[in-house]
Amino acid sequence: GSAPLHYLAHTLQRAGFRVDMVIGASSQDRIFNAIETKRLSTSAIFTTEDGSFGVRGRVTDVMEQALHQSGAGVIYACGPMPMLAAVSAKARERRVPCQVAVEEAMACGVGVCMTCVLPYRRRDGTQYLRACVEGPVFDGKRIDWSLIGPQDALANPPDVEADEESRL
Repeated sequence: GSAPLHYLAHTLQRAGFRVDMVIGASSQDRIFNAIETKRLSTSAIFTTEDGSFGVRGRVTDVMEQALHQSGAGVIYACGPMPMLAAVSAKARERRVPCQVAVEEAMACGVGVCMTCVLPYRRRDGTQYLRACVEGPVFDGKRIDWSLIGPQDALANPPDVEADEESRL
């Protein structure tokens, strides 16, 4: 999911802004273009869950350090929903604006099917916005992450027979 961040970094750099990047993945072979990341940024921190490249851990494990060193005025993130929720929470704690590019399933891509909706807090209450039409980039601090269900619900459907037996 970090490919769009390279384009954003390039655009920000050309506009004269400092760019610091934290890129994470499960393993070294999942890190996208580390050389380009280093070229585009003033500082770059890499994390891998298995420790095969950079710091062992997740992006959120080094986020505090990166924010402190860079003095970042805004955070841009993309990746899996649980990571975006964690980054948004840390941004809220630090009072740093946070824009997230969500990775929602988009069946139709034009806003008709409503499979990509996200609960988004507005002054008049929570509304469900479509990632394919109103997004995919949102203010991470306004997404109501608590209303987003498990990402693997379709991949691991509940055992209907076991559920029926428990009701007997």
